[in-house]
Amino acid sequence: MIKLLIADDEALVCIGLQSMLKWEQFNVEIVGIAHNGAQEEEMIDKLRPDIVISDIKMPVKTGLEVAASVRQKYGRLPLFIILTSYEEFEYARGAINVQAMDYLVKLELTPDTLAASVRKAIALLETYQTLESYPNLVHRSNLQAQRDKFFIRLYNNLFENKNQYLLQKEDLDLDLPAPAYLVAICRILGPDSVPPRGDKLVALCSSTVQMAKDTLSSSAPCCVTSLDLRNFAVALPVSATDPREFRPGIERRLTDMASVLHNYFNVTIIGAAGFAVEDPYLLRESYLAARRALPAAVNGRSFEFFTEGEPQDHVHPLFDFSESRSEIRRAFEELDNQALYTIITRMIEFYGGRADLLVPATDAACNILYMATSLLADGENIVEQIFEHEPEGYRAIYQMHTIEGVLSWLIQFRDGCSEMLSARRQGYKEQVVKNVQDYIKRNLGTKLSLNQVADVFNFSPNYLSHLFSKVAKVNYVEYITETKMAAAKEMMVRGEGRIYEISQKLGYESAFYFSKVFKKVAGMSPREYMQQIETGSQPILESPDGYR
Repeated sequence: MIKLLIADDEALVCIGLQSMLKWEQFNVEIVGIAHNGAQEEEMIDKLRPDIVISDIKMPVKTGLEVAASVRQKYGRLPLFIILTSYEEFEYARGAINVQAMDYLVKLELTPDTLAASVRKAIALLETYQTLESYPNLVHRSNLQAQRDKFFIRLYNNLFENKNQYLLQKEDLDLDLPAPAYLVAICRILGPDSVPPRGDKLVALCSSTVQMAKDTLSSSAPCCVTSLDLRNFAVALPVSATDPREFRPGIERRLTDMASVLHNYFNVTIIGAAGFAVEDPYLLRESYLAARRALPAAVNGRSFEFFTEGEPQDHVHPLFDFSESRSEIRRAFEELDNQALYTIITRMIEFYGGRADLLVPATDAACNILYMATSLLADGENIVEQIFEHEPEGYRAIYQMHTIEGVLSWLIQFRDGCSEMLSARRQGYKEQVVKNVQDYIKRNLGTKLSLNQVADVFNFSPNYLSHLFSKVAKVNYVEYITETKMAAAKEMMVRGEGRIYEISQKLGYESAFYFSKVFKKVAGMSPREYMQQIETGSQPILESPDGYR
């Protein structure tokens, strides 16, 4: 997706820009919001957006100063769309001097004018895809969406083991350095003026969650993950696990955030916080504790903290997938629609007619929903299509107040998921293998063991190995070897270093072993290959594309 950064010192302008267009229709992801020029430049350095919509006058540094600095560092990208409340010519001239792509007056800004400017930027980006300043433009993925899935997996205990968690954490460049963390679950209530269904509610809740991120992150780093339309989870850093030390500060941060959101959107934010854990891998325990305390928060319309040993008579047991997780995982991995149908049918029969089990039944539905969106590469799209005719889509599960409503949702999910997985089975497997191949090509400097890559993609090694061989018509190790040797040949043709330097760039610890592998694949040693280049004999650059 195309990465967009918004920079403006007025929070309402930032929120307005976020909600003015349906950005996903433009294949655009908003990766950050900056509120002053220094923060804007720092986020550009870190996030490398393709497009920046920037106010011209901001604290610390102006948008033009940032654009001029960034232009010197990175060349023609990112593209800048300059916003201003002023219409004097010198501002327009300044925008021209930093080669801004467009110049928009805030008072005249409409969805149509913004969309026209964005389309112009996207068209210009297509001509810049091979620029050296942004070599990975084509390969960028929706990083924030992947991070959200990471935390959903973490909270719902969907990682097979800690090593898989660590590998995905590293791959997503997630840093969790605090001494301890806790999870707070927040719920958006109201306002009465917004209809309980439809686009207005979706826009309100998404804007509320975005401002919650901005507000909470302004005082200390945190990770905000949208769970559904009206609920979001926050992983908050704390200095110690003793609640006497962290509770006052956390309570103040949450109530300050709730006050800001109430002032802007007239919503009420309530929530519950779990206990602190020193190892972020154990955040599921804090998450479950927060969920147990959430009913008390709902009843009191307040923020509550889980307290060990307090009676929890009003809380039903939480549904646990521990016995069925491997079975469900295999069904999703292999797109086994019949097995999935059977599993969900058992779940429906278990809860059928049990009005007293409304809470655990809803939990069960939510857990299998999280597994679908987490374990399937395009899981959210699949689920959205299943419920496309429902006013609130798949989010309707969070509005169910009867066991019959939950079971009806599960039946629709079961039937739709089974049908769509059956139809997509072959195409989906090909897409998975293509995603793995793309990942390999972007990480040729690492060892790329089967176990590591399987963990990154949330598959078992045996399943990934079998799938790769079946779809790519070559085994996993052979594909990596061929890909690395093709890259080595290209480096030699371009003169990108000596043999030992090329071997290091491709993740080989020994130049001797690299030369041995190269000779086996190419039929000649690296030195002989480079001598052919020097004598003007053009070697054929073999590409692993044939293994796709």
